[in-house]
Amino acid sequence: MKEKKVDSFITLSMRKNSKFYQVSVKSATQKNKYYRQSTSETELRKATAVAKQIAEDIFRNETKGAVVVNKTFGFVAKEYIAKTKDRIEKGIAKDIESEYITTIENKFMKFFSSYVMTAIKEQDVEEFVSQRKEAISRTRQNTQQASWNALMKFAKNNNYINNEIDFVKTNVTEATKRLHFTKAQQQKVRTALTNKRANKSKNKTTNEIAELLYDYYFLLLHSAIRVGLEIMRVRFSSFEYEQVTALGKVEEQFFSDADVKEYLVCYLKQNETKTKASRKVIIRTSSGAFENALLRIASRTEKSSDIWNKHNKKNKLKTEKNKRDCLKELFNCDEYVVRLASEVGVSKLSKAKLEARNKRLSEQTSKAFMKLLKDIKLYENKEGNKRSLYSLRHTYATELLEETSNGVLVAEQLGNSAVVLDKFYNKAQATSLASAFVGLASDMKFKKTNKKEEQKIVEAMKQLLKNYED
Repeated sequence: MKEKKVDSFITLSMRKNSKFYQVSVKSATQKNKYYRQSTSETELRKATAVAKQIAEDIFRNETKGAVVVNKTFGFVAKEYIAKTKDRIEKGIAKDIESEYITTIENKFMKFFSSYVMTAIKEQDVEEFVSQRKEAISRTRQNTQQASWNALMKFAKNNNYINNEIDFVKTNVTEATKRLHFTKAQQQKVRTALTNKRANKSKNKTTNEIAELLYDYYFLLLHSAIRVGLEIMRVRFSSFEYEQVTALGKVEEQFFSDADVKEYLVCYLKQNETKTKASRKVIIRTSSGAFENALLRIASRTEKSSDIWNKHNKKNKLKTEKNKRDCLKELFNCDEYVVRLASEVGVSKLSKAKLEARNKRLSEQTSKAFMKLLKDIKLYENKEGNKRSLYSLRHTYATELLEETSNGVLVAEQLGNSAVVLDKFYNKAQATSLASAFVGLASDMKFKKTNKKEEQKIVEAMKQLLKNYED
């Protein structure tokens, strides 16, 4: 490496495989502190002049206490990502920080990567926002804003910028009532899932996803556990059978059968839910579909299959009691529930690798379900509103709301506030109201209308109900 000392503070050098001179400037205010930067010059004379200018700028900024060396957005983002991943690996980062990394990599890096950090202006952020082809949801915008703020805070704390650059807000899509599945649509989905399992693919992973998706559907349909990372974190040990006497009157009415003396509950621990708060979720077991899904998953996955095989060999799990005895033993197993048949060692993964695995499996199941809905023409309705795995949660909420006027019970199960419940889930109230109107119109004795007018009202109310169901 060629090297030339310009003065007591400035040294020029050229690495063996480089064509440009690099300058090293000794700090005038900090002991053993050096700043290194390329001069982008190949000639020594020109490189010396640039080096002196760089040194002058550094000394001036040091005196003002300003940022000394400019770095690109890409450089700073990579530094942030590396340190955040390290914090995730050590288990000291917030769950949301993994989403920050994804947003920075997939959104901001593509646009800002070559920008010099100190040169980014509000107008540049406005340009980034304006490039969107369509409005985004408020949740996605909040995630982008939080990701940006986290990166800016890191940049300022590490002396890459003097002042944080604000993220520019933009128009977002208005929140709408989300679609659910009617009983007829649920049957159509179940038939498609059954066929998907039966029609084996040459790809092993595709077959495993089809097997898991069939059971995943029932787990989501009969509980208020959120699709995605929330249910991915559920273990067999999260479940427990409790006595029906522990239920309140309203809870007993909707989560237990008259001849059943115990009910199934899932305990979601703090920081394992979307809201970070712990939650007790009561499972609807009247059809047995949820418990059967747990048993099917247990029969083909690591460790839990040993317990399943023992009980199956003993009594073939013929009766409900046989099944519950098997499940009770499974609930001592600390393995994760949502797993592919070939997965091993999931419970031993580091926090970072486990979160990456959960995210990957969540995306795989979501994409597979979306494709299935498209194949059976249930992906979107006539207005262009779309269904997804999350629609199963709305189906659960809709059916529960149709059966009870106790919004507090439903909100508690969903882990939402009453405001959110009304904003996103109150479609059920409209459906029930339409049903009531149909019955009311049919029973009314009209004094000032003839039979034809009466029939028109009945038909109008029936159409109203049909519109909500569609």
